[in-house]
Amino acid sequence: MYTDITGYMPEWLNDLLRFVGGVLVTAAGAVVTVGTAPLLLIPGLSSVPLFSFNMTFYGAMLVASPFSSSVKSDMGLIKWNPFNNDAGAVASSNDISFYKGVFVFRYGKSGGGGISFGIIGLGRGASVNTVRHEYGHHKQQRLMGLALFTPIVGIPSLISAATSSYNEHANRWYERWATDWGNNGWFWL
Repeated sequence: MYTDITGYMPEWLNDLLRFVGGVLVTAAGAVVTVGTAPLLLIPGLSSVPLFSFNMTFYGAMLVASPFSSSVKSDMGLIKWNPFNNDAGAVASSNDISFYKGVFVFRYGKSGGGGISFGIIGLGRGASVNTVRHEYGHHKQQRLMGLALFTPIVGIPSLISAATSSYNEHANRWYERWATDWGNNGWFWL
């Protein structure tokens, strides 16, 4: 019957179900993202396309998991839950993860830091605090819409990170706001 004595589902069947489910989630997420893309510019309403965009990535990771031990391992850290709220598990990932419904990818060979614009990018050395802070920026995007977030927070934040000391950058109003929102359950969790 192709089962084992422990009662667990065979791994090949898990892989097949993840692949098929991932195709469905990816397709649905892409359709909703394209259909709601204009809402990205509208304060408050940008949550819909941002959510569907991130769920498209979740579907893609399900599809990729049977073919990538790295993706399978990282998804296992968060127990395959895209709404994972364990920032420590995200910080422990090697290549990809999800935090509170947001796709997280890792970049670079070392060092910390991060970036958030629709999804979250984390340097390989990023801490739990960086995960939460970047999620705070994601919340700002949902509230402000990308039309306001980009010139008011996004671009100034990039410039500040590149030209200021860590303490100067961290104390800018938009960075303190992101840290506060990332550490607290305010505004859409």
